[in-house]
Amino acid sequence: MDPNLFHLDWARVSEVLAAIVVLAFFVERVLAVPFESKWFIKRYGDRFPKELVAILLGAVVCVVWKFDAISMVVLSDRTTVFGELLTGTVIAGGSKASITLFHDVLGVRSAAHEIAHPTDPVTKKPDPAFNKAAVAAKL
Repeated sequence: MDPNLFHLDWARVSEVLAAIVVLAFFVERVLAVPFESKWFIKRYGDRFPKELVAILLGAVVCVVWKFDAISMVVLSDRTTVFGELLTGTVIAGGSKASITLFHDVLGVRSAAHEIAHPTDPVTKKPDPAFNKAAVAAKL
């Protein structure tokens, strides 16, 4: 194929990116229920590999619904499992960004998360360090 014939369909690209953003919010909100529960925070704190679970969930969503963003953007005639797995990883990364949006920008946090990561009086943002003493005392 002549590389000069390649071009991006920006309408399709914007639809794919919008789908990634929406799915990232879905993954983040689904995982927020267990990961921000008092039981989970008290039992596992910051020792649990939450990112791996997010990658697995993102990959499962993409494989089940055959969502391969790369094949959709470069106009392949079919989706691939490899592209679906990569898209799932991108969605998981987007869900991590949406956590930052909810916690730091919008100030939306669960009560258990507020105990484990109290607001820093200087920055007015949640302290990234896990407060073991507060969790042990209050949860």
